[in-house]
Amino acid sequence: MKTFHNLKNNKQVQNFSIYGIGQLFNLLTPLLVAPYVIIICGEEGFGKAGIGLSFVFILTVLVDFASGINGVKDVSVYREELKKVQKIANTLFSIKLFALLFILLLASGFIVFVPFLNQEKELYFLSLVFLVSQAFNPTWFLQGIEKFKIISFLSITGKIMYIVLVLLLVTKKEDYIFVNFYFGISALFVHLIGMGWLIRNKFLVLKKPAKADVLSIFSRDYKLTLSQLLLSLQQYSPILIVGFFGNSSLAGQYKIIEQIIMIFRTYLQVLFNFIFPRVCFLLAKDHKIGIKNWKIFNGANFLLILLACIVLFVFTPEVLGFFNASSIVELTFYLRFAAFLPLLYAVSIPLQQLILGYSYQKQYVNITTGAAVFLIVTIIAMFSFWQLMGVFSILILTEVMVIIMYLYTLRTKFFNKPIS
Repeated sequence: MKTFHNLKNNKQVQNFSIYGIGQLFNLLTPLLVAPYVIIICGEEGFGKAGIGLSFVFILTVLVDFASGINGVKDVSVYREELKKVQKIANTLFSIKLFALLFILLLASGFIVFVPFLNQEKELYFLSLVFLVSQAFNPTWFLQGIEKFKIISFLSITGKIMYIVLVLLLVTKKEDYIFVNFYFGISALFVHLIGMGWLIRNKFLVLKKPAKADVLSIFSRDYKLTLSQLLLSLQQYSPILIVGFFGNSSLAGQYKIIEQIIMIFRTYLQVLFNFIFPRVCFLLAKDHKIGIKNWKIFNGANFLLILLACIVLFVFTPEVLGFFNASSIVELTFYLRFAAFLPLLYAVSIPLQQLILGYSYQKQYVNITTGAAVFLIVTIIAMFSFWQLMGVFSILILTEVMVIIMYLYTLRTKFFNKPIS
């Protein structure tokens, strides 16, 4: 009883509960939207929408400009110094706006001049609204100051708005071009609400940032941003490759499996976002306490993911049936094979926390660069031979390689002396 009382009154447990309720909507939304879109637009339309969303997700990291990593870390460390966090917020949001203008021009050029994209130009141009929403996304700052109630409110509101728009307005096969637009416009609406909260509470002061501050953050973070771009390519390029070298129907089948696996990855990323500010703060204050908290959260979480993967493996046909997949027998084999990915994510994402928490930025850039190049080149080379089986095999192999490289980088933190 005393233990329960302590847990109930523990600030970290309270924050995680609040944050978890909001992020639960991020996990449930695909379960509501994807089956409906497949029924109305078919696997081909679902695949095309998935390719469009992956296109903007890849570009999103350039607009974010490492705010989700170094921005969170800076705000977390200096959270008690208002002037300092005001400068961080003002400078990073200004950089994000400049980045948005450049990326919109770049993306528009791709859509107009690349035939693969131009044949669905309405879909891609409408999808760019999500890029606009990310320039105003205040979540990174709210994570840094641990305002999880506000994050949850924004997340729930945005996801409900998106679900309602899709269910009401996606009514015929051709409406797949609007699915990503509704996602982007919902995100933009709630992000502007969040920006208003920052301004009202004086965390963000609207003024021209100092040139020296902009150049300082740009010079510090541009390499990390490029590495995040490569990581994003590693995560989202497979469906683009499947759509380009295969067809939209095959991309739709891949998207169904990816959507299921992404539920696990989204959950793990949510946990990363929740723990990362605290891990950075504790590692800066006390290494032992920081590592202890990291082990508790991520160790228990791995067991939870293992149990969920076992359930997924056993009930694979039923899960695919829920998503209205057309080739359940064939996709059952692929999904069961891909079910190993969440277990690998449950190891690599926590290790990424330590890599970034210990400021191994250079090593992180090298690892993500190598992994992304290997994955993309190998998928392109092997797709014509193995198709979807080859894609999932390479995804698993790449994740294993990343884990090995993370462990090697962190060897001095786990052992008393470097490993020769």
